Parts: sequence; structure tokens; C-alpha cells
Amino acid sequence: MRRLALTALMLAACNRDGDKMAFSTSITTAPPPGSTSSGGDTSISTSTSSSEDSAAASTTSSGSSTGSSSIPDLGTIPDGGDGPPPGCKGKVDFLFTISGAPTMELKQARLKASFPGFIATLESEFADFDYHILSANTAGFWGYPSCKGCQDVCADLPEFPCGVPPEPCDLVRGAGMTYPIGEGASNQRCELASGLRYITAGQPKLEDAFTCIASMGTNGADGTAGATVLALTDDLHAPGGCNEGFLRDDALLVVVVIQDTFDQESEGNAEDWAAALLEAKGGDKDAVVLLAISTDKDDPSGLCGYTPLPEHELRTWTELMQPNALFGSICADTYADYFATAAAMIKSQCDVFVPQ
Repeated sequence: MRRLALTALMLAACNRDGDKMAFSTSITTAPPPGSTSSGGDTSISTSTSSSEDSAAASTTSSGSSTGSSSIPDLGTIPDGGDGPPPGCKGKVDFLFTISGAPTMELKQARLKASFPGFIATLESEFADFDYHILSANTAGFWGYPSCKGCQDVCADLPEFPCGVPPEPCDLVRGAGMTYPIGEGASNQRCELASGLRYITAGQPKLEDAFTCIASMGTNGADGTAGATVLALTDDLHAPGGCNEGFLRDDALLVVVVIQDTFDQESEGNAEDWAAALLEAKGGDKDAVVLLAISTDKDDPSGLCGYTPLPEHELRTWTELMQPNALFGSICADTYADYFATAAAMIKSQCDVFVPQ
């Protein structure tokens, strides 16, 4: 499977310009919380086709003074068909990309509150739910400038908590986050049973582990689309890479993006980001489900109020990934309905998934 090549991932600490990928997907806005999760947002397009070519077999015979011979017509041999697609068999790779901007504290809390019900729904749908869960580093730096209360801090590499050196992958944008750092963040190394930079099936205290890797705090960065693209690149998934083993050929890829702005920080546009998702799954659109929860200020009836702004690339991204995509308002009181709709989409797509 061919995926994007990654260039220059290792960033210097406090390089807040971050790594950006140069790479602007149609969907109906998700129903506001409290509404049912049926309707246009859960429509999944599936296409199966079978064809049977038949041809009449004919034989010719030639006569002679000694007699004639012919080959008997056996007719058309029945075609048994290809059968149903194998499906994902409960294998799902979840990639969460969560903004760490100063305005994200409440939104991160809503995400973490919605997670247990989301996972419980999927566990009830799949007899053998085999998950990978990765929360991508959107910043690519370690610590934050204020570093209150710290002592002996290198001016070029502010550290928080004090005296805790970063691991190499802590400085890589797009790598799995295992030590969210800063105000409102976990500020500890998350205990993942896998020993990897993502959660795997069988993780003890799954909710606690997810809360740890998803508590990005408010001293981080936006640019969630760009970080998503980086998280799926070949270099991060190669042997020895920060995200080695996360992306599986026989698993459905589910991308969840949480950002309360239009994402004008990520390089490229929605078309580039959509192409990156497809390339990560060998060009198979049915192998990807995208949920983007973001501001809906571009919508006159949006929950965040209306402010005419430039094109909302995160909304366009979901539009390009239709029908396997969903856009939700980040100003909703809860994200539970969005995750319920996404769970139904995941189940439907898993049924039609054909591993490459």
C-alpha cells in the first residue's frame, strides 16, 4: 500500500511555526444534539457488482465419404459469484487529531465525555472489536514558554514538568501523543499497555488511557488537518517509525478531527487532505470514515453564530469524503449524537470493506 512520504518531521522545541504539509472533501451538517441519528448523515453508499458473461458454444461438423464427427455442447458453466465482501471483522484504526488552542478546554472535555458511549456502541456491534487508538501530536514541540515554577530551564528548550526530557517522538508532529504537556494537559506519560504510541485492544482502564492521550491542554496548536496528514505518512509507519504498526491494511480507518476554528494553519486544502486519506488506504474511499467537529460560523443557522468568513476547509473536507463523512458543530452541548451517527457509519462501512 502506498502512502505519503514524510519530510523533515523532527522539529526543534518551541518552534511554534510547526511542520506544515502542502497538500482544500460533501456532506450535510450533522443533526444538532438531541435529534435522532438517522437520515442523510448516516447514508452509506455501497456498491457491489457482479457480471456473468455468457456465450453460446457452437460446433461445426464436416462430412466425408467415411462419416462425420462433432464436439458435444456442454452449455454455459454456472458462475458461483464472488460472494459478500470480507468486511473489516471488527478491526478499526482510530486517529484523533485534537486542537490544543487556548479556546479548546471545554471542547476537549466534551470529546472525552462522549468517548465511553462511542466505544460501548462499537463493542456491542462487533463480536471481536480490535481497535487501535492514536491521538496525533498537533504541535511538534515540548513544553511551553511560561513554564511557571520551573527552575534550571534551558532558554532554548523550556521543559514542563521540570526535569523531564522529551523522547524523540515527542517532538514529531503527527506522532502519537503519549505525554500531553502544558496548561490543562495530562502532564504525565500515559500508561499504554501496548508500549507503543497508541492504544490497542485489551487496554486496561481504556477510558483513563484515552483521557490521558486526548487531554491536549491549551498551550498547543491548531492545524489539525495537517497533523492528520502527517500521522498517516509512510515514514511514521515504517519499521522504527513513531506510529509503527498503527495503520493496518485489513482495518477500517476512522479519522476524528476536533478544532474550533477554520483551520487556516494547515498547508494545502481540503482536496489535498482528502487525497491523503485515500492514499493511506490504497485509494479505497469505502475504507475511511471522517468525523470533523468544528465551528459552524459559516452556517447562518449554526450553533456558533454566523460570521461570513472564507471557505471552511474542514467542512469542505467532509463534503469531499461523502458519503462516509460527518460534520458536527463544536458549539453543541454534547458530541454524543455525532459519535452515535459515526458509529452507525463505521458499522456500515465495515460490512462493505474489502482489505487491499
